[in-house]
Amino acid sequence: MKERITFVHPPGGELDPKDFDVQPTGLLGPTINTMREDRFTIPIDEIPVNFASVLRQFRSLQVRWASPKQQNTIAPFSSRISPGLHVSYIPAEQTDPDAPKLCPLLHAFGPVECESTETFTEFKHKSKGSSTGRYLYQHVEALDDFMTHFSAIFCTEVDSECQARVRGLDSAASLDITYDATDQTAKLTAFWSLRSQSLVALAADNRRTEVGIMGLDEPPNMKSHELGVSGTLTVLKEQTKPGPVFFAFPSRHRASDASFSSSFATPTGLHPTMQLGFDSNKPPAANAGSCKMYAYLTLPRTIFADRYQLADDLFLASKNLTAAPYTSLPVDLEAPEYTTPVWGSTLLLQLAPPAMRTYPDAWTAEVPLHLRYLKPSSTGIEDIEVPFPAVFWACEPLQSVDFTKSPFDRTHLGYDDLFEDGTVFWHVYPQGHGGNRIMDSRLMSSISVPVLNDSASDWLGTGTTAAISIGFAWILWKLLDGFLRSGHKSNTAESRAGGSSAKLDGTKKKQ
Repeated sequence: MKERITFVHPPGGELDPKDFDVQPTGLLGPTINTMREDRFTIPIDEIPVNFASVLRQFRSLQVRWASPKQQNTIAPFSSRISPGLHVSYIPAEQTDPDAPKLCPLLHAFGPVECESTETFTEFKHKSKGSSTGRYLYQHVEALDDFMTHFSAIFCTEVDSECQARVRGLDSAASLDITYDATDQTAKLTAFWSLRSQSLVALAADNRRTEVGIMGLDEPPNMKSHELGVSGTLTVLKEQTKPGPVFFAFPSRHRASDASFSSSFATPTGLHPTMQLGFDSNKPPAANAGSCKMYAYLTLPRTIFADRYQLADDLFLASKNLTAAPYTSLPVDLEAPEYTTPVWGSTLLLQLAPPAMRTYPDAWTAEVPLHLRYLKPSSTGIEDIEVPFPAVFWACEPLQSVDFTKSPFDRTHLGYDDLFEDGTVFWHVYPQGHGGNRIMDSRLMSSISVPVLNDSASDWLGTGTTAAISIGFAWILWKLLDGFLRSGHKSNTAESRAGGSSAKLDGTKKKQ
């Protein structure tokens, strides 16, 4: 097992290596404004058998969680996903039907609805030979359940260091658990956003721990598609003092200078409009024609987009949209929320920033959505939340660049598999709702949905039954009345016809 702890601080926060205390037990440094990433790389042979047997069912597995709270980050940690729990996988070609399934492990995050494969949507994984994979999203507010579950299984009561590391996930911005059958390794990566924190890294006997403390920099001959860092690197238990590092690496995910907000136009009604407000229309690259702007929406099953409505070019242009290149399937356009088995849907929209000679210029894009009918409630109102989309500029692929050489590369985020290999993503920074501090703002948009009131549902059922019964009785009465009238007329006609015949017969006899 290998562990890599990386601190990255903004430019101008250079540190003196003499301020670091490197001991056999770990590294201790000052408290600074920095980001932190912890990554464990574990060969599958070192994973407990019950967990390894689950991983061997997959060619590829990604379990990613992102906090609903706004996070302040800088390069190289620029990639973003919508808040919540994202699960995607490609099954192995030969899977033992009696092997343990993934869902019991996902319950470590809480009551995740994953028992049926009908809950998952399908997707094509281009980098895996167009293999068909499955995807699931569910809102998970925090990692409390995961922390309790993980601590009980992997930490002993006397292992205070393990317990402390797990408790630290309480303030984490994201958590990734990935497995690749090609490498036969699993990776667990936790990330903490930019904030004041101590430079502390503890050594362990059962793993090699590498600690990097770096700031953004520009090494000589750095290329336009690269990011540069400089600082120190220390291998705990092997080095007694930090060693200098200074290098550049290609970066698939970059940070643009723009920001956006997401909210719903009021009144929302049953057909709400998501409004994406931008403070700039300036492309991130010098060659503006090589970049296009997109929003990748993750929509829980309470709300959906009508792909047929989004096929109208004139309608899209009126909303500052260009196209809807991708919508996950299936999406039932009529079913209420409580009869819909699928978790929800994902939607990729190409945006149409207004072309202006003067940059930057604020603008708004609108996304028409539709609410499903929800279960009745005691208040007649049900509040739902929709996560902020991931918004980015996608720039033409750099075919000769190997982005996997980046120590911070992040792939299979959902939207990146919809673009050609080598595409560079310039992410637009989200501005959350509420809170006096950045960390108090939420990257979720709420809607109050009118539903049937529980107290009225019984009366409605009784009234509906009564109305149907009365209507049915009225129809029967009208049919019976019509039959009786028709039968009476028929009998009268026959009697008259019979009387006329008798008269004719009598006349003939007289003659």
